[in-house]
Amino acid sequence: MKITEVEAIALVWPAPDREYWTALRPIGRVSELLVRVHTDAGFYGIGEAHGAGQGFAGVYRQDSDGSIHADGASRAVVDLLKPMLVGRDPVDHERLWDEMFGLCHQIGWAASGFGRPQILTALAAVDIALWDIKGKAAGMPVYKLLGGHSNTAPCYVTGGYYQEGKSTGDLVQECETYVDMGYEAIKLKIGHVSLTEDYERVRAVRNSVGESIDIMVDVNEGWDVDTAIRGARMLEPLNIRWLEEPVHWYDRVEGLGKVAASTTIPIASGENAVTRWDARDLIRRGGVRVMQYDSTRNGGVTECLRIAGLCSAENVRLAPHHDPQVHGHLVAGLSVGEICETFPSADRDPIWEELFTARPDIVAGKITLSDRPGWGVELDERTLERRGTWA
Repeated sequence: MKITEVEAIALVWPAPDREYWTALRPIGRVSELLVRVHTDAGFYGIGEAHGAGQGFAGVYRQDSDGSIHADGASRAVVDLLKPMLVGRDPVDHERLWDEMFGLCHQIGWAASGFGRPQILTALAAVDIALWDIKGKAAGMPVYKLLGGHSNTAPCYVTGGYYQEGKSTGDLVQECETYVDMGYEAIKLKIGHVSLTEDYERVRAVRNSVGESIDIMVDVNEGWDVDTAIRGARMLEPLNIRWLEEPVHWYDRVEGLGKVAASTTIPIASGENAVTRWDARDLIRRGGVRVMQYDSTRNGGVTECLRIAGLCSAENVRLAPHHDPQVHGHLVAGLSVGEICETFPSADRDPIWEELFTARPDIVAGKITLSDRPGWGVELDERTLERRGTWA
């Protein structure tokens, strides 16, 4: 089997009418890099890498007139990676990954016009497409390729965003809705207001949903170390399942380790880890107990498997960030798999709502994966035409 063609499509959705805020920034436009790797066997692999804001890792470029152009990561797929891939065996994903990753440190990579973030995002989408091909060639869903015996995995819902005019009562009502949907784990955004205000928000939710529902909190790197230590100690009595990314980006290893050593709440991080080396430092020096490596942002499934091995050796659980259509297979297929992240509405996650005509089912806080080969998803061609720009 040989690769015959590689497509890259930049998909862009408009910002929601009512802004969702994390600790430091709003959620703006949502973008997705979609890759299709075609083969001479008559089928193709689907890969994704996600973005946010004004085009994470340069998935797209918007001109002053508002027009959207494929750029950055999508162009890197076609201009850099496609020439390396056409004519190669797509199942040889280890060798192909190493060669693609080599572009990030070999002589001449900077002259290519692409930065490391764009290359790593492009690599992620291509690698995920290769795993789809591998599953299709074997006639197996990816979770079975990974050794999984069950096609289901637990999910949590991410909510509790800050929005203009949203009261604590509104937050409580929102979380009660999630419980009514069958979720047993809810992640709340914190860090945008004072520690006292955030404590009261989380306490109100805990009092409403009871002790049987897990609550996680996500600071999105919004605190300095001292604030994070104070905040963690305030939250400890509320029985928090994990405290996610509590410290600013510039101190996300050593500073995070100080926070981890000061609290009984398990620390979660890793969605911004670029490679297994970043994940290693977060685990060994940052005190992370829940690794959230995002294979649809950096490095793909091949790199995530290496990180999963490290998690196993260090007694750390893997709870990948975002994209349950991919990460559900990892959680279901790996012994260190913990839980998948999901979003409750198309307003927050239009990709899940619009991109697929076939996808996993998420019901009552559980994802059920298809037994179709590969990822088991089918793309909605109408969405590609409506939202997509081909590189």
